[in-house]
Amino acid sequence: MPASTLSSWARLVWEELNARQLDANAIFRQAGLNPAKLGNAVARFPVANMIELWRLAQEASGDDGFGVATGQRWNATTFHALGFAWLASNSLGEALHRMSRYGAFLNDGLLYSLTSEQIRYRFRIRRDPAQLPEQQFPRSDPSADAGVVALLKMCRQLLGEDFSPVEITCGHPPNGGAILLEQFARCPIRYDQDYLEMVFDRQDIERTLPSGNDELTQAHEQIILKHMADLQPDNLSTKVQLAILDQLPSGNVKEADIASQLGLSSRTLQRRLLEEGINFQGLLQTARQKLADQYIRDENLSISEIAYLLGFSEQANFTRAFKRWTGCSPTQFRQQELLAG
Repeated sequence: MPASTLSSWARLVWEELNARQLDANAIFRQAGLNPAKLGNAVARFPVANMIELWRLAQEASGDDGFGVATGQRWNATTFHALGFAWLASNSLGEALHRMSRYGAFLNDGLLYSLTSEQIRYRFRIRRDPAQLPEQQFPRSDPSADAGVVALLKMCRQLLGEDFSPVEITCGHPPNGGAILLEQFARCPIRYDQDYLEMVFDRQDIERTLPSGNDELTQAHEQIILKHMADLQPDNLSTKVQLAILDQLPSGNVKEADIASQLGLSSRTLQRRLLEEGINFQGLLQTARQKLADQYIRDENLSISEIAYLLGFSEQANFTRAFKRWTGCSPTQFRQQELLAG
C-alpha cells in the first residue's frame, strides 16, 4: 500500500488556508484530496498527494513561513489517540518512546527513533526509503517546518512554554521561514540534513510529570493498535498483541488459543511471527510487563488481583516474573513508589 498519513494533519492546512481567505476546497481538489474526509478523524491521505497539497498551499499563500504558521495549529486531537496518550505520559521520554513505537499511525512513510547518549537524547524522524523514494520526497516540503513546530508544541504541553530542546536539525536548506522557525524554537537549528532531529537534555527527558496517567495511556494505546492492525494487515504481531490484551484477564494465555482466534495454526503463527523478528512469548511478556507497570501503581488493586489480570495462574508466578523485570518484588516496588511519591 502507498504511504499515507492521518487526514487530521491535512486539516491544519485547511484551517490555515481558510484563515488566509484562500480557496481551501479548490486547493485540496487540485492536490487530488477529498475535503469530505477531513470529518473522519482516522481517515488517511496518500503521502504523495499530501506533498502536492503542501506545495500548492504554500504557493497560493506566497509565504515561506506557511509551514511554521500551520504547525502552530497543532492540538492533541490532531494525532487522535496518540495525541492523548502523549499528554498522559509519565515523562517526555515515555512520550517520545511512544511516538517511536506508534509513529506509523501518523505517517507510515517515516521512521521514528529515540536514542540516548549519556546526558543527551536524540529523537529522529527520517524518510523510510522502502515507502518513500527520495525523488518523491522533496526536502523543501513546508510540512517539515510544520512538523518541527508541532513537535515543539507537544513538548511544551508536557514541560511548559519555557521549554526548548538543546538543538534541532532540519531536513532542508535554510528557507524564507527560517527566522520564524528559529524564533519559535529558541534554540540552535542546523539545516540541510536528510532527517528531522531534536536533541534533549536527560533531565528534561526523565523528569516525572504530575499529569501522567497509565490507565489513560493504556486505553489509548489499544485504540492505536486496533487502527494499526487495519493499516498494516500483513503485520501479524500487532494483531497478536491485541488478542493477548483481550485474553489476559481470562487466565493462562496460550499460543494455540491466540492462533485459533486469528484463524491460523500454531505452526503458521510461529513462522509468520519469526518472519517479523519476534515470537509469541516475547509479545506476551511485553504485554504483561507493560500492564504490570500500570497496575502496580494502582493502590486499589491487590497483588493477587494484578496476577489474575495479567493471566498468571498463581501469585507466586507473577512475583517471580516481576522480579525478573524490575529486580524487586511487587510489594517492594509498590513501597518504593509510595516513598518516592
